[in-house]
Amino acid sequence: MPAKNFEHVFRFFQFQDPSGQSIWLPLVEVTLITSQNTPVLLSLLFDTGATVTTLRAELYPMLGLQSWDQGQRVSVATAGTVAVVDAYQYTFTLEIFDKTVDCPINLMQMPPNPLYHGLLGRDTIFNKFGFGFWESTHELFVTTFP
Repeated sequence: MPAKNFEHVFRFFQFQDPSGQSIWLPLVEVTLITSQNTPVLLSLLFDTGATVTTLRAELYPMLGLQSWDQGQRVSVATAGTVAVVDAYQYTFTLEIFDKTVDCPINLMQMPPNPLYHGLLGRDTIFNKFGFGFWESTHELFVTTFP
């Protein structure tokens, strides 16, 4: 089997739940370039189950949009296909892991979370990188040369 080498290692973010138990989340920082060419720094949850990178709908003003629902309407299944809901798709440029990638971004009504702005999904992004995911050590490994 060929060796897999990774240039980047990201430690998961640790926080305490109300009972004092440690929770570890694979959060990654990305810079989204708006249509006005303004960079917006976002914290996203690295989510292998998310097909498309998805942001909370209320972020639309920060992204330079007039409303969250002016993009292409798409129906998406939520986690575990609990429900099918409407989202609105756009194309934005992301600066992530030392690369610039144009990719689809869905805006969707999501519960607020103070730790992250949305989910980093597979579409387009995962084709540009190689990933290693070590849950036991709470680390995400990334290569820009998959």
